[in-house]
Amino acid sequence: MIKRIIAVFLTAVMVCTAAGCSSDGGNNKTEASSYASEQSTESVTEATKENDKLDAVLSKFKAVDFGGVVYAEKNGKEVFSYSNGKLYNDVPIKIDTPMPIGSVSKQFCAAAVMILQEKGKLSVEDKLDKYYPEYKEASKITLHQMLCHRSGIPNFDDSAFENITYDNTDEENTKAVLEWTFEQPLLFEPDTDFTYSNLNFTLLSNIVEKVSGEKYIDFLRENIFVPLGMEHTGSVDELDSSPEWAKGFSYVNDDFVPVGRQPGLCKGGGDIVSTAADMTLWMKGLPSGKVVNKESYKAMTTDYTNTSDNYGYGLRIKFAGGVGHFGSTGHFTACDCIVEKDGLTIFMASNSGSGQNLITNQLFNLSVALREK
Repeated sequence: MIKRIIAVFLTAVMVCTAAGCSSDGGNNKTEASSYASEQSTESVTEATKENDKLDAVLSKFKAVDFGGVVYAEKNGKEVFSYSNGKLYNDVPIKIDTPMPIGSVSKQFCAAAVMILQEKGKLSVEDKLDKYYPEYKEASKITLHQMLCHRSGIPNFDDSAFENITYDNTDEENTKAVLEWTFEQPLLFEPDTDFTYSNLNFTLLSNIVEKVSGEKYIDFLRENIFVPLGMEHTGSVDELDSSPEWAKGFSYVNDDFVPVGRQPGLCKGGGDIVSTAADMTLWMKGLPSGKVVNKESYKAMTTDYTNTSDNYGYGLRIKFAGGVGHFGSTGHFTACDCIVEKDGLTIFMASNSGSGQNLITNQLFNLSVALREK
């Protein structure tokens, strides 16, 4: 299975940086975006071109020179498909090109926790000290609060990276991340506020490993990827070990240099690479009961914030008319959306440095057009 995934990813570009697991993205174009736009190679399927109602949406993608892939299905049929740009190895981006999905990965981590709860291996009401007794704040925090970013655990800041380097192993960086996290005061008393923090999902993915006795990515493959037929989805951890893997690019110390990833920082929160087809399988499978049961899916898609943040378990609620998430990994951005009542799924991924506002605005425009269709 790993060989099959590696073979599919050979032409992709991957990097997972600290900022890459973020929920937020800037609108500034990088050297990467300039490359993608200058080397554009556009592809629009007949299904998209023949639909007059989508002309305006398609024009907007062209107007911003969107580099990446966009794919949507409604009631099991393709209704929009668009690809544009090139990867760094000069390979044109096609609709089946694997792309990093950044924080869209969080919904997979949330599903993994729910699967373990269904198996009676853990509960979302478990206190964190059950798994990390050395963390002085852990007795106040539940897994539920971590899943919906109401734990008070802070996100990374500059001081977190003193002992985190590209030269470290996963284990060394994970240890450094945990040590830094456990030294920080909570931002607020758990369940009294909302703050988006990647560290919630770093800890949750580690808990999945502790409870299951498996590597996190192996658990996802066994319980999600394989059952859904997601044969072209994996993580940077396993792909980085392949000598054939085409390294991505990222900024390190203000220089534009080739790197694979920053080990240990994105597991659970921004570590997945996937394709439009595989993500569509995921978006159709999640609400159908193929991944988690109805009770778990309801828990994942309940808004626990009572604010404009509208967050469930690894999913943003009221997101383009449904549920979904935005993700950013270096100069890659992505988002997905499930509008269950309309049988609609949308996936977008870009390597053109598209910021959160740009890509989510495009997603909202497409969602409106397809829901009205």
